[in-house]
Amino acid sequence: MILAALAADAAPGKKFTNYRLDSSNKQLEQLQLWDSFGDAFVLKTPGDSTGERELALELEGLRVITMAKSELPFEIPALLGQTRDLDGSKVVLMTLLGGQTPDLSRYTPGKFSQSIAKALTAIHSIDPSYVKDAGLPEYPSADLVHQRVAEVDAIAATGRVSPQLLSRWEKALEDIALFRFHPVVTHGAINQDSLVVSDQEVIGVGNWSSVSISDPAEDLSWVAGGALSTTFEDIILHYRANLPTADENLALRALLYSELELGNWLVHCLEHEDQAEVAKAEDLLNELRDQLDAGSLPALRAASFAGLTTTAAAVAVTQSEPDEFEEMAEPELAQEPNSSDQELF
Repeated sequence: MILAALAADAAPGKKFTNYRLDSSNKQLEQLQLWDSFGDAFVLKTPGDSTGERELALELEGLRVITMAKSELPFEIPALLGQTRDLDGSKVVLMTLLGGQTPDLSRYTPGKFSQSIAKALTAIHSIDPSYVKDAGLPEYPSADLVHQRVAEVDAIAATGRVSPQLLSRWEKALEDIALFRFHPVVTHGAINQDSLVVSDQEVIGVGNWSSVSISDPAEDLSWVAGGALSTTFEDIILHYRANLPTADENLALRALLYSELELGNWLVHCLEHEDQAEVAKAEDLLNELRDQLDAGSLPALRAASFAGLTTTAAAVAVTQSEPDEFEEMAEPELAQEPNSSDQELF
């Protein structure tokens, strides 16, 4: 019950009735809490030095984004209070976003495409001075390319990725025209863990520890790699309608980043000697190689807007449309646990 006691200390007068441990982040100790009104909260404290930095960045990122809250079409976490544990580590209590976990593989073009495009363009339209004044990272094009080159080198060093894929990525990174973009405020970690949805609409965005000024395509890499091809195309079209100044190679860079993420995941799994996950990563990379060999992946070189359909159509060629989409239910988040959940303590 130590974490529960810390929650009471962080928010004096607040009475919590139910608790549930959240072990989704290995760097942070997290406890979900509910009060008598059914409102949900989360307590976070670092589990190690990496977690300490992550929590500090999340608080700073959230502070910056809160300044632009009125411009955002979704909810963000609100900081309720802070305290410190017996070791002097910071403990923070914030609201827990309610909703459902998005499952990209199920979404067809339409409501979700419009909503996530609206959410991302809102983030990318935030005044960059907020981020600059806070001293958060800025990544111009040249720095990003150097970073990605280093990632390819690390991936190649594993000896487990085909020369065809490595060559594809290296040639893309040599294409200067592909990386002509205007840096914007980015979330930096858009995925199923940071978004919550309701009825296919994005209603909340959390996990703001990676806020920076960077390439907008980075926030689209998750949908590039996981959405149905037609859905990704629809997202890009809605994104452009909302933000006409978006560069013409946005979709191609998002696709490149999604492919590199598979290689980065392989490197991560090898470093942690997780053989089961290594095997999964290798399978995904072999699938990608087979698509490349079959000519079903688009060339990663600077292209015009006219080539958007071809680009997006190749992103998820191995995925199929769900037959009974309307009958599928999304897993709920931030739901109050039953009394058995408290037995964890």
